[in-house]
Amino acid sequence: MPSQVDRVIERWSAQAENPSEFSAAVYWLAIPEVHAYFTRRATGGLNYPDWVTYCLGEFLAPILPAERMLSIGCGTGGLERQLAAKNAFAQCDAFDISSAAIDLARQHANEAGFHHIEYRADDGNHVNLPFRHYDAIWFNGSLHHIEALEHLLLECAGALKPNGWLLVNEYVGASRFALTSRQKTLLNALFAMIPERYRRSFVPGAPQYASAPAIPDPLMVAHTDPSEAVRSGEILEVLQRYFTIVRLNKSGGSLLQFLLSGIAGNFAGDDLDAKRVLQILMQIEETLIDIGDLESDFVLIAAQAK
Repeated sequence: MPSQVDRVIERWSAQAENPSEFSAAVYWLAIPEVHAYFTRRATGGLNYPDWVTYCLGEFLAPILPAERMLSIGCGTGGLERQLAAKNAFAQCDAFDISSAAIDLARQHANEAGFHHIEYRADDGNHVNLPFRHYDAIWFNGSLHHIEALEHLLLECAGALKPNGWLLVNEYVGASRFALTSRQKTLLNALFAMIPERYRRSFVPGAPQYASAPAIPDPLMVAHTDPSEAVRSGEILEVLQRYFTIVRLNKSGGSLLQFLLSGIAGNFAGDDLDAKRVLQILMQIEETLIDIGDLESDFVLIAAQAK
């Protein structure tokens, strides 16, 4: 029987080769208006086109290009290529648990002419990092797959140079997506507001129209991917043991991630009525987060080691 690590590697190797879960038809952030909403919140309402440019401009500008950066859980390398295109570093190290993802990342980097990115397959749960080696360490949706949070974040704190930055774009909601009763109540109520014609499902093998929001079953989440949101609800508490949080922007997603899952394609086109429905859904989530009724499941964090 495959070990949990083997199952995680298999899961993310398959994802790297066929990223269907992030397609415009099913993935909430693939909807342009939702992506713009998320970006506005992640960047604190400032005039930046994306969270990466925001971090470079707000925290790293004085040292760019940085001598050396690290990307943890890099997947197929989109973040490093974006940074390289902006001349953000002289050298970047990057690793991911999936060797298939690393092969693709290395291939894409070479095709783009970025030969100053060093890729390797490694497991963040067990990695040892060089002391005071990096100007910046980046997580892009990867820290919530780490079970050994204390080990990895302590390693990151030691690996940063004095005044170096930890930059985290991350899901920090309930572990294993064990949603609060408030979230479930709101998801069911908002889903009922969506006209049936905009509930058409794009999930292969699913009924033509979704009858309920995609509220995860934590046991099924753990079975499908043992790393998925394994300790996400503890990230902020553990991170603050080793780092001082300088900036925390609440990006949202507490409802939209689940509400739009599998039906995102209904809102990605030019249907003006669909856009009006979408605006209502986004406004409700944003209002409830801003007044403190909901925690933000996604955050953008800039932090420095204590």
